[in-house]
Amino acid sequence: MPRKKHGLFEALGLRPANLVEELAREIKNSRDFGQPMIDEQLFPTNAISVRVIWDKWDHVPHDLRSVTILGAYRLAEGEEYCRRIALATGLTVPEARASGLLPYQIIAAVRADDPVTEQQCRDAMIEEGASLLFDTGPRLCLPTEADAEEAVTRLTGRLPGSGPVWVITREVGQPEDWPLAESS
Repeated sequence: MPRKKHGLFEALGLRPANLVEELAREIKNSRDFGQPMIDEQLFPTNAISVRVIWDKWDHVPHDLRSVTILGAYRLAEGEEYCRRIALATGLTVPEARASGLLPYQIIAAVRADDPVTEQQCRDAMIEEGASLLFDTGPRLCLPTEADAEEAVTRLTGRLPGSGPVWVITREVGQPEDWPLAESS
């Protein structure tokens, strides 16, 4: 197989518009909600796997997403920390959802007599980190039920009286849904 060498963004003719710097700021100033969702897993070998779920990856090729993540960690945490990263993966929310990484979703079930409007709920979901890349409008997708419950608490705080509007759903077909084989 031919050997191909690529440089960073400039060699490929691409420049993710300040994504390295923006992601570095997010790494340094971690928030409790919103995008990007940054998940770091530390292994016993001291290696680190990093997954960044962020809609800003939408037009960035997958190989440049990894380079961007490594560059951001280099800026935010330094060279030594960056060298510990064994795997750096960047996914959009729809890609992560399709991969089964974000099985929980929050839906606003607004009725005519509710004290909030659909637009208020839509805006609050976007503030919370909902993806705008789905054809069906904003979708607030999360990895765990606990994350979804915390998001509902924040949404209800933003929109007082909206508690009954928020519904947490879970995509079926996840491994925890599979029936156990009966032993004979």
